[in-house]
Amino acid sequence: MQQHLDLFNINNDHFVGYVNKVDSYRVNVSTSSEDQLRKINVNGYVIMNTSDPNTRLVGRIERVVRLEYEQDEHFPTDGNNVNNDVTITALGTLKGPRAGRERPSFTRAVENLPEIGADCFLLFGDYMTLFTGLIADETAKSKTPLSLGAYTMAANAHALLDGNAFFQRHAMVVGSTGSGKSWTVARIIEQVAGLKDSNMIIFDLHGEYEPLAAHPNITRYRIAGPGDLDIPKEDVLFLPYWLLGYEDMLALILDRSDENAPNQSMAFSNAVISAKKDILESEGMQKELDTFTIDSPVPYSLDDVVNAITELNEQKVQGKNGPVNGPFNGKFNRFLPRLQSKRSDRRHGFLFALKQEQLAVNYLDYLVEKLMKANDNHTPGVKIIDFSEVPSDILPIVLSLVARLVFQVQQWSASSSRHPIALVCDEAHLYLPNRMAADAAEVRALTHFERIAKEGRKYGVSLLIISQRPSELNTTIMSQCNNVVALRLSNQSDKSAVANLLPENLGGIQDQLPTLGIGEAIVVGDSCLLPSRIKIQKPEYQPNSGSVKFWDEWSEADKKQNLALAVQNLRRQNSTQD
Repeated sequence: MQQHLDLFNINNDHFVGYVNKVDSYRVNVSTSSEDQLRKINVNGYVIMNTSDPNTRLVGRIERVVRLEYEQDEHFPTDGNNVNNDVTITALGTLKGPRAGRERPSFTRAVENLPEIGADCFLLFGDYMTLFTGLIADETAKSKTPLSLGAYTMAANAHALLDGNAFFQRHAMVVGSTGSGKSWTVARIIEQVAGLKDSNMIIFDLHGEYEPLAAHPNITRYRIAGPGDLDIPKEDVLFLPYWLLGYEDMLALILDRSDENAPNQSMAFSNAVISAKKDILESEGMQKELDTFTIDSPVPYSLDDVVNAITELNEQKVQGKNGPVNGPFNGKFNRFLPRLQSKRSDRRHGFLFALKQEQLAVNYLDYLVEKLMKANDNHTPGVKIIDFSEVPSDILPIVLSLVARLVFQVQQWSASSSRHPIALVCDEAHLYLPNRMAADAAEVRALTHFERIAKEGRKYGVSLLIISQRPSELNTTIMSQCNNVVALRLSNQSDKSAVANLLPENLGGIQDQLPTLGIGEAIVVGDSCLLPSRIKIQKPEYQPNSGSVKFWDEWSEADKKQNLALAVQNLRRQNSTQD
């Protein structure tokens, strides 16, 4: 306890100067000593006295300026006419022990600002270690805190986050290529996988998280590619077309520029409702039949839908002088071939090339069990889903299908038995863009993800957004992410996008982003008591995200590429061929 009390009695070697200006969250300190000036570093931390002897204000040094002043009897100097002005941003309050609390505590609330003339002391060395240890102890009040690594400013102090706040209020991990972003994500995933009852889905767009499947509590699935359609495999998932909502399906198959698009959407709607009704009647599911809608996840025959629309397209009705074209005759001449093209494209086989088991009513139970079952003795709770073989033009629709299914299952679960689940959205800028730049498929995906971002907390669904281009991300979703792990960013628009997420008094942190080393991150948000620069600990299972060392590879010439095998795999659309 005495160790922590030293923070309230810092020795004069750490003295900076005297407070000369106080704003709403900024404080200016003047110092005239050259020795004091040499100790002051931008982005360093200070402790200032307040009117309450049991309270100290903690701040971050934002700027240091050398100014010349007239002598002022109220601000002692060493005899020089030079006072160096230090601008400090208030971060929070350090409170000493009081009744009912035996040790100091730190809060992000700025409860007392310092008075003019108050002493200011630098936090570095052993004092910084004590302070970061106090922060870690405060965070560690949860049973199992989220550990990312160590503080850059105090390498011996573990950087711990509040795991509840991190996932409750959504989070973002951003950073340029090569900054250590995938390592950071892998570190978080490993921490989650180590929990007794973990539940997480990772949307892996490039297969880079495959090595993490070696962890006993992590499993990996692949969305069926063209080479997986004929031979069933345990790790392959199909996402049947009948799981798509009505608007999602139309975004996939309907050309809105077609003048007959309204007729086509109406006919498709009627045919789907009729086909779903037939299935429910044949299965004897009367209760479901009484309440189902076009968006209900009920299997239906696409052949029946095509037959019904074809009949309308070719329909003849009796006219005055004999048979004439019906009201919808020829209206589907472009729609039907477009639908057939989607169905016959083997790249879309995971949606349309279904076996009888994927058309069964109980396939939904099977799929939900695969995706959402929490960790137990037989089933890993962290699931990596490899979407690398999904065509990019329909990727947003496919990802939103999984996200919407998870959200709906959570929504319809009893609150007493609802188990929280996190969705890790890797390379999110590819399918969660700003609405102004989104096409029809992306707009449908955004609708589902935006709802999760705004309402997911109530139903135990969390988003972890991963991106190397935060400036291209949907602003609605970004605004709901109250935790930011920012690695090195040098692009001005990306830095500005991150700065927009920070409180006004932390805006200067963006200036640190280009200077971060590989694997270093600025962590800001509800999950950490203090905005911190953290060195991310190396994950045990490293993702396949390392940059190719071009110069070394060209110099050594030890590796020979099997181009014939690559061409064979390209033709067969299967990278596992021998």
